[in-house]
Amino acid sequence: MIARDRYNALFARGDSTDRIEFFSDAVFAIAMTLLVLDIRVPDIKGRDLNGALHDLLPQMFAYALSFLVISLNWIAHHRKFRVIIGFDNTLTRLNLLLLFLIAFLPFPTSVLSNYASQPAAVILYAATSAAIAGSQVLILWHARRANLLDKSVDTGVYRLMMYDGVVSPFVFTISIGIAFISTDAAMYSWIAMAPLSRFASWWAGRRDTVATA
Repeated sequence: MIARDRYNALFARGDSTDRIEFFSDAVFAIAMTLLVLDIRVPDIKGRDLNGALHDLLPQMFAYALSFLVISLNWIAHHRKFRVIIGFDNTLTRLNLLLLFLIAFLPFPTSVLSNYASQPAAVILYAATSAAIAGSQVLILWHARRANLLDKSVDTGVYRLMMYDGVVSPFVFTISIGIAFISTDAAMYSWIAMAPLSRFASWWAGRRDTVATA
């Protein structure tokens, strides 16, 4: 066996995902913390404090939105790695791609909080969020393809996870086109993720019921 083959046998694949999970949790936590740095105590200089706080509403909205996006992605990541029981080089790289995008999210959040009326700001935010959610889908897809999932994840469970996972990148991608027409409509369209996620779960469950009948 040549050195490259021995190297791959040692490092290309493994059974424990602990270090991936610990490192990922740290990046998620840091990104969440960085979001709040864009909100600063207003310098009123004779102005009414109520008015100054009102001016901060765009920053507060962007903070809450991105905190929610990161939280939901952390929950999704946590659930995936409860059933991903091993790793390979591709899974590690896909996870690093996800973390790269999570760490980048505070920047489009800041842009959105200051220029929400500009299509470019909404498009940047939607594109980043779509890429984050898409990375989550790729992680699950590769884990199944590479036999890295626990055997308890049958076809029905995998389908449910995938259907639910594609909702976010679908909605965020659609909103990019809407942003060229109306930035407000594009941002309102993100609310559609909640009912669409429920529908996707229902549809996956229905298909599973039909398949097992």
